[in-house]
Amino acid sequence: MNNSKALETTQDVLAQPSSRWFAEFGDAVPGEGSGFDCRWIAGEGRAQRLYLRNEPGCASPLFAERSGCGVVFDGVLLNRKELQSDLGEFTAPAVSHDAEIILAAYQRWGDDFLKRLRGPFALIIWDSGREVLLCLRDPLGSHPLFYADGPRNGLLLSASIDVLLGHSAVSNELNRAALADNLLDRYPRLQETFHEAVSRVPPGHVLRVTRQGRSASRYWDPAPNREVDWLSADEVERFDELLDRAVSRCLSFGPTGIFLSGGLDSASVAAVAVERSKAEGLPKPLALSLIFPDPKENEEIVQRGVANQLGLSHFLKPFFEATGSNGLIPQSLKLSETLPAPLLNTWIPAYYDLAREGSRRGCQSIITGGGGDEWLTVSPFLAADLMRDFDVRGVYRLWQSLRRSLNRSSLALAWTVGWTFGVKLHALPPAHGFVKQVAPWALKLRHRLMREPPLWVPPKWWAPDAALRRDLEQRKEEADENRRQASSSYYFREVRSALDHPIVSWELEEMFEVYQRAGVRVLQPFWDADLVDMLYRTPPLMLMHDGRSKGLVRSSMARRFPRLGFERQRKVEATSFYASLIYKDASDIWKKMGGAQTLASLGVIDEGNLRPALGKFMAKEHEGRNAHRVWTVLNTETWARRHVS
Repeated sequence: MNNSKALETTQDVLAQPSSRWFAEFGDAVPGEGSGFDCRWIAGEGRAQRLYLRNEPGCASPLFAERSGCGVVFDGVLLNRKELQSDLGEFTAPAVSHDAEIILAAYQRWGDDFLKRLRGPFALIIWDSGREVLLCLRDPLGSHPLFYADGPRNGLLLSASIDVLLGHSAVSNELNRAALADNLLDRYPRLQETFHEAVSRVPPGHVLRVTRQGRSASRYWDPAPNREVDWLSADEVERFDELLDRAVSRCLSFGPTGIFLSGGLDSASVAAVAVERSKAEGLPKPLALSLIFPDPKENEEIVQRGVANQLGLSHFLKPFFEATGSNGLIPQSLKLSETLPAPLLNTWIPAYYDLAREGSRRGCQSIITGGGGDEWLTVSPFLAADLMRDFDVRGVYRLWQSLRRSLNRSSLALAWTVGWTFGVKLHALPPAHGFVKQVAPWALKLRHRLMREPPLWVPPKWWAPDAALRRDLEQRKEEADENRRQASSSYYFREVRSALDHPIVSWELEEMFEVYQRAGVRVLQPFWDADLVDMLYRTPPLMLMHDGRSKGLVRSSMARRFPRLGFERQRKVEATSFYASLIYKDASDIWKKMGGAQTLASLGVIDEGNLRPALGKFMAKEHEGRNAHRVWTVLNTETWARRHVS
């Protein structure tokens, strides 16, 4: 495909609609919804009812109702057979779809059945007998669900923010505090979005609505008491079984593609997918790969080798052909304009084009190795816990595993383990607190003398509006208090963020929004709830099996697929290439934008102070941190311009 055609297909994503339904809960009279069909679900004879409203021509969620209880289900139930078996005679064998299975399970087991659900889904249950509305999102958040206040004290719910904003009762006012915090990579509130009137149901949470009000809580949690029930070595041996099941679940959606990089995560998923496809009588997946032009990031030889040894049909596409003649950053900004939140994954236009290639070749779903970094690795924050316990041998083993797994110097990794994620975390907070108490002037002097202010010091150009600044200070205090109440373990604070951090939810929502426009569902076996439950409770030293990062999956794959050489693979990082793409186009984009006028009008930035600061960032092309700051400013301004009232 030539560059002009690649650009054309990237533009296709801007016009295709996303999921076009919403559910309205409230009084018996349906609310507004121009262009939408409406059907009553449950609640006859009650003051409140649930309505499902769907745009004609778009796929409707499944729904079922019986005995004053109704279910709206958008997604796929991956453990349907297990639930049917457990229900036994409680449900008839003629049950036709997932919503009816869920309704039967709820009527038999009540709320207890929620944690048994598996698959990507959004689920709404209205029980008029108990007068309770349950709104939940799948355990890891692969499927989005948002809500907003509706007319007559009602509630509106949808998988699409844009659909909610299209309702006359929902304001499209932007969330200024979220925009400001985004510029500094601060995300204190899990349920908020970039629109004041719209909130998210977080992954693994249920929003419960009763006459007493609304409350959100986790219904699925691998460590509900925040105290980890560590697995034994025998229990960890179930890894192969759970990974096989997770991959099989992903293969159940129909013809499948695999985003095949040269990394361990995607290669291991590909190997298991080939084995499970053969066992289940399914066609082999199609391997889809991007060829990066930078020699440091180019994994073409490894990609071809893995695909060849697994016997996979393999489609490879040069990176710049996938991004089109405009390049990655302009295409990313163009895509960002169309999304309900600023684009988070800058690489996604290239992978969108690759997904379209898979769709053209018949793929209905695409599997990735996403989640491997979150659940297979041991966070370097473990060093702080080990040092607190004076476990020198454990610190050494952590350093060794990183040295054998990453393409970085031994000295740099020693500094990372020993200082950045070790001594620094113990020494700096009390030292900073002491100096702040006895000589606060010293901190101010230090900040003035430093070439770059520390990340926790807001820049001069940030949040000049006094009311907004007060709100942001309150949000930071709230986040700091939440951290103080979290686990005393640095390691588990970091691991827990994979479940509770807003960025995780935001990224999964973005994937859902973008890839459904490509006509495929993107799935990630390493985000399977049963597999995550096991990996979360696997002791760190078992995850570092044989002294390597991701040692658990390395040893499993080396045992099952010895020819692929999993034990030797190292992680390739594309940070320098990413920074070069930003610096290549940032200056011209900034000039064409004429500044951050929208963010300035919202009181989010002081444009007079931002201009020279951004100029300094652009001048330091060797520093990846500054490249990220440049992108964040350009991206946030671009998105805000399109969405401001």
